[in-house]
Amino acid sequence: MTSTLGVIAVGFVVLMLASQLLVRLRARALVGAPVPALPGPVGEAVGRAQPVLLYFFSPGCAACTFITPKVRELQAQHPGVFAVDVSRDLSLASPLRVMATPTTVEIADGKIVGYHVGVFPPELLSRFGAATR
Repeated sequence: MTSTLGVIAVGFVVLMLASQLLVRLRARALVGAPVPALPGPVGEAVGRAQPVLLYFFSPGCAACTFITPKVRELQAQHPGVFAVDVSRDLSLASPLRVMATPTTVEIADGKIVGYHVGVFPPELLSRFGAATR
């Protein structure tokens, strides 16, 4: 009985690690790809070829509770920064293949130039005018 539980536990861990790897590999494959058509103000910002930062979060995401306030603060100061609640706006998350939160997508000249799953590098916000602390 104990060995069966051990096998189940190991299988579960392997499955979780494999799913994380899949998400990260899919994200890496999108870097350099043209941005698909996006609706609303985000689509308009991408169409103007300005640098755009899309931060996808969900209300139940523990990591997002720390990151979202900083991104929202930057969003108030920079027209190319958007915080997107995936529970309310899948029309932006789906075309960009967002599969986990937090996910941050950097766009420049109509192409995806950065795709970060999980906590993003600290210098990312500074590229959009935020002071890093």
